[in-house]
Amino acid sequence: MKSLKHYILVIAISFLPFISIFATPLAPHTHDSPVHFARIAAYYKALTDGQLLPRWAGELNYGYGMPLFNFIYHVPYLITSIPVAFGAGLVFSFKFALLVSFLLSGVFMYFFALRFFKHEGRAFITTMLYQFAPFHLVDLVVRGDMAEGYALAFIPLVLYTITRSFEEKNTAKNIVFIGFATLLLIISHNAISLVFFGVAALFTLVFAPDNKKRVSALMGLALGLGLAAFYWLPALVERKFTYGDLFMKDMYKSHFAPIQHFFIPNFTNNEAFLTGGIAVTLGLMQVVALISALYFLFKKKIIGINKTLAWFALFLTIMALFVMQPVSQFFWSNIPILRMFQFPWRLLNVTTLSLALLGGTVLVWKKIPLRWLVSISLLCVISVSVYFRPPLGFDPIDEKYFWDYPLNTTYFGETDVIWSAGPAGSYPEKRFELASGTGTITNTSKKNTVHTFTVHAETDVQVVDRTQYFPGWRVYNNGQKLPIEFQDQNWRGLITFSLPKGTHAIRVAWEESAIRQIAEGVTIISMVGTIGLLFLSRGRKQHA
Repeated sequence: MKSLKHYILVIAISFLPFISIFATPLAPHTHDSPVHFARIAAYYKALTDGQLLPRWAGELNYGYGMPLFNFIYHVPYLITSIPVAFGAGLVFSFKFALLVSFLLSGVFMYFFALRFFKHEGRAFITTMLYQFAPFHLVDLVVRGDMAEGYALAFIPLVLYTITRSFEEKNTAKNIVFIGFATLLLIISHNAISLVFFGVAALFTLVFAPDNKKRVSALMGLALGLGLAAFYWLPALVERKFTYGDLFMKDMYKSHFAPIQHFFIPNFTNNEAFLTGGIAVTLGLMQVVALISALYFLFKKKIIGINKTLAWFALFLTIMALFVMQPVSQFFWSNIPILRMFQFPWRLLNVTTLSLALLGGTVLVWKKIPLRWLVSISLLCVISVSVYFRPPLGFDPIDEKYFWDYPLNTTYFGETDVIWSAGPAGSYPEKRFELASGTGTITNTSKKNTVHTFTVHAETDVQVVDRTQYFPGWRVYNNGQKLPIEFQDQNWRGLITFSLPKGTHAIRVAWEESAIRQIAEGVTIISMVGTIGLLFLSRGRKQHA
């Protein structure tokens, strides 16, 4: 019953940064909110147009389309689609998704910390340090990064399911729980989920009580990878068809923050301590936790599993700080996947987790006075109160503009296709036309992923569908597949094909590429394995 009160308290306190946001119909001005409004609309349109898990955004890029959701996370936009389906606007749906991520991160962190520490005081302080780490709020109310918010929500859930598996006997069910939590983590954010997956694997190796438990937990993580293969595998393999690597390869160089800025509390969001508009401070109580941990470890005053956790969290903190400094440039320049992070300070997501765990270990003892818990919690909350109102203010938004958004919603070519000359600059006069030859096009229909029209060719003709080509687009003439030319210099990156004289019923369809078929096959096999594990779990329970 006491734990229930703590959950309610965590949820109530977590509402504080959102009171001002929901008190106005205006949109919080954040770095990324405009692109999120457009993506929310595009994702919902793709869903209602028949894409079960969208990959192609057909109306963006002036209607030339782009494989946006082949590379962009799903969870935030699945969440925003719920209020949109009930008639809510884009602004409310964006706010709703931010709030849900923050509430879930608090609840799941308390879940995990209580299971790990088996101490309500430690669990509560860990949660307060996690929720009110400055970067956690900067992510949401300054950057407007819904996806990183959900990654921060689901990593404690993954750690909870792993910790639970160490104590529960039902191996099959534990593997499924870990797998499902890992799936949610992976499809929340591409880069940060990769780091957090590594954190979860390392946690498993360090804290598993024996090899059997270690193997079963790692199997759960592997199951999660399999379930999420439909997303991460094509995103990883097909990114070579985009400009992302070209435009982002050196971006990290200008986003290293001075080391002292991490340790100086920035209570007022002072511009002098910002890097690219981002406050990179670890946080007042988080720094106190770090200093306390170093002192207690040096004095050998931490014992048992708490000592192991302190070293684990300290290792994560030091590694994150190292990667966020210019001294790590060798790794940034030689490890292509690291450049997916774009900004080194993104690794503050790791310190948000690690310093919360450190604080729960060293700032709370077995019989802690209530006033101490209240004092630490108040300091955590008050020290970041500058973010209880979006520092960049609010904006009126014309939602109709974002429902018919003409641009491409990416900043650095992450989903711009290499065969094109870059993003489109205007709407075409005609969606389908003859590039050569004589004839007419009638009965045109264009949906997100299926275009149909009839070509009446008086001579041999070349037809252009003003859609940006990406692997998976196919053209059918009277049901027969045609070869596509997408590197014609006169129609660079667009779908073109040739037809002989005559009348032709054309269907241009977005289908699965080979790698997407493989990835979805892995996901299906993993789902079958999950169902099998659930039946195995149920059978063992009945025979127990």
